[in-house]
Amino acid sequence: MTEYILQIKLQSPLTSAAGEGRVGVVDRDIAFDDLGLPVLPSRRIKGLWREAYRDVADAWKLCGESPIPADHIFGKSGQKPGDGDACLYIANAELQEASSLREWLKYLQHDKKLHPDDVVQHFATVRAQTSIARRTGAALENTLRLTRTVKAGRVFQARVRFFEPPDNALLNALSLGTAALQHMGTARSRGLGKVRCRLLVRDENGQCRDLTEQALSNDTLPSIPETDIAQSAQTAKGQMTTVPPSNRPVSTHLLRYRIKLTAPAVIPIADGDPNKVMTRRDVLGSHIWGAAAWCYLSQPNHTPEDDAFRHAFLDGNLRFLTAYPEADDPDEFNEIPQRLIPIPHSIRKFKEDERLMDFAEQPPGEDPIKRLDQRYARISEGNLETQAVKTELNYHHARAKDRRIGRALGAEATEDANSGALFTYEAIQAGQSFQGAVLGSENDLKNLQSWLQGGQIRIGRSRSAQYGEAEFKWLDDAPQALNERVEWNGFDEQTSDVFDSDKRLIITTLSPLLTVNDYGHPEAHFPKNELAEALDMETTELKLCSSYTRTEVIGGYHSHLRLPRQQWPAIAPGSVFVFETEQMPEPEGLLQLEHDGLGLRKGEGYGRIAINRQGSLGLSGCEEIQLDDLDRQDIPDAPDSKIPQCVQDLLYGVLRSRCLTEIQQRAMTYAERTQKVPSNALLGRLRLFLQQGAPVESSNNLRKPAEEGLKNCQINTDASGLPRQMTLYELFKKVWTEPESLTRELIESRVKEFVEDRYSDMHNILIEKLVADDSEEMCIVFLDHLITALRRKGR
Repeated sequence: MTEYILQIKLQSPLTSAAGEGRVGVVDRDIAFDDLGLPVLPSRRIKGLWREAYRDVADAWKLCGESPIPADHIFGKSGQKPGDGDACLYIANAELQEASSLREWLKYLQHDKKLHPDDVVQHFATVRAQTSIARRTGAALENTLRLTRTVKAGRVFQARVRFFEPPDNALLNALSLGTAALQHMGTARSRGLGKVRCRLLVRDENGQCRDLTEQALSNDTLPSIPETDIAQSAQTAKGQMTTVPPSNRPVSTHLLRYRIKLTAPAVIPIADGDPNKVMTRRDVLGSHIWGAAAWCYLSQPNHTPEDDAFRHAFLDGNLRFLTAYPEADDPDEFNEIPQRLIPIPHSIRKFKEDERLMDFAEQPPGEDPIKRLDQRYARISEGNLETQAVKTELNYHHARAKDRRIGRALGAEATEDANSGALFTYEAIQAGQSFQGAVLGSENDLKNLQSWLQGGQIRIGRSRSAQYGEAEFKWLDDAPQALNERVEWNGFDEQTSDVFDSDKRLIITTLSPLLTVNDYGHPEAHFPKNELAEALDMETTELKLCSSYTRTEVIGGYHSHLRLPRQQWPAIAPGSVFVFETEQMPEPEGLLQLEHDGLGLRKGEGYGRIAINRQGSLGLSGCEEIQLDDLDRQDIPDAPDSKIPQCVQDLLYGVLRSRCLTEIQQRAMTYAERTQKVPSNALLGRLRLFLQQGAPVESSNNLRKPAEEGLKNCQINTDASGLPRQMTLYELFKKVWTEPESLTRELIESRVKEFVEDRYSDMHNILIEKLVADDSEEMCIVFLDHLITALRRKGR
């Protein structure tokens, strides 16, 4: 399969700022992943690539050419699919050796041998800057700031995926825009961020070809009609105007699916902060419904007017349930990890001893309790196993629309400048898996499998760069009969009759529940009338005894209409309602109600419920088990493959840094044990000898009083490789002439901490390389810090 890559080589240090600093370390930090590997966020790459391409296109327009409009390649905010939507997806740029490093870093960091900060410090440095007063030439107070920069010479690669096979004209245009992208990151006018970018193509045999060099040699930018890019999408996808209705035929079969995020995903929710987009912790069924409809319309000769499309997607014959997280540690008897459910709000935790209480089993007392929010659970008799969805915050800013400025304006911005704003995306971290199901008839589900066969899909917001890319996979080879399968346990096993006979109905919502009041307006209240009608009962026969609920607001966006959806108040998942009734309905009717659900927009997965799954589980008094507890996870085995060169270089850099740090600490320790510190003048002369690179030869020419002053300075080294008691005069000569006496023992001990005994060859390689290449530098650092510490002590 042909693969396209944007290659970025740093020709100067680069700061791709993360939007925040680290107190006491840096004021402006770079973006890096959880392993410490630096990354270049793709939204920034896409914006810079667009601007660079527009500069090229404008130049060719002056020459009478007709280049491809930038919006047809990179998309435009707010446009509907097929109407200028982006024709490519850009992933985050990672180091070209990141795939080899990642496996080893996971092992080393899980075993506490390596910390992500060590990795960051290996690939980056910290620069200090301050402001200078123009009148005095002195540094202004409170202006010192520290900026972390990625070292020059590093090569990053960003995967570029086209939604339709690109032609030569499009590739040629993009390649020229790539050549024009020569700066990125902050402080570009101060020597940072100079880059060399190239668009590469890798064929099925792994051979790479540089499309940018090829385009530069041709020296042309052919024009391309807009219809060649977007016309097919417009004719196929421009008329979707209907959403799934709520009341539809009964579902008889199901298909389970899994979504694994290969990039962070933003599933936006309604929130009051205009500069921050919050995300859900699950994937709503409407997103899967949209992705499936898109896959259908992307196939040849498929249109929204087809009977099959209307039957499957517009008439609500398929129900796309919400995808919830999968359990991190699947049961040993299950091949498929269980789909978790939202924790019922009736389950609380005591603040004192962390014991659980289920108010559906016993009434609440007066003890202080707290909720288990933002977590999902696998619930069985006497057992509650919970797991949280990992999220991250990413900072973005809108650039000034005046292209002459070329950046986001800060304090100098005005309302007329239209400079945009700093905003934040909360996103679900990549690498997590979610599981859901689609309900319908056997024939409809088979047709759905033929349209949506798995592979890459896009979900959520900002899907053309950095966010929304995921792998879709069917977990069932064929539709499974629904029968007695219930959503409470993930549809993965047959269940017998578990409905209580104590004349109580306990309704637990498993997804948001949308309802309207008597006047047809949205309102977050339980549809008691609908429940009674579904169970063939009178409303008066159901008495609400207690409820434990929360509400939320359901929104969304009609991509095909370019309009936001109505903000709808809803009963949140996990809400619990306890009813008393004179006579229990038949188990078949209760099971059918679980399969059908309550409320509106059931085709999008809303209104899913569980009946009487709580109340007799014996959760009160037990303790919560966290599936994502790091202490419960097994330590990964060391990779069996030979340590690649990039890992060796990383270990060498980290070990070198740690050895230098310990050498400095050792110098401070020796200074504290020193007796009869020499004068500052004599110590200053030693430092001058050290800077000249001949401390031994220069010290031999000292006059007798100065020499005696050094010999009277006794130091207790207490270290292997050196005598226990030495004079400062002897220590200088010993360390300078025999650097291994100070460094070898230290280097060997640090190497053992990193590399296991079975990698004996690597032991020797790292030790000999550190001793040969760095012993002299370590000794200079040691002597320099020793002089500094002695001068400080002499005061």
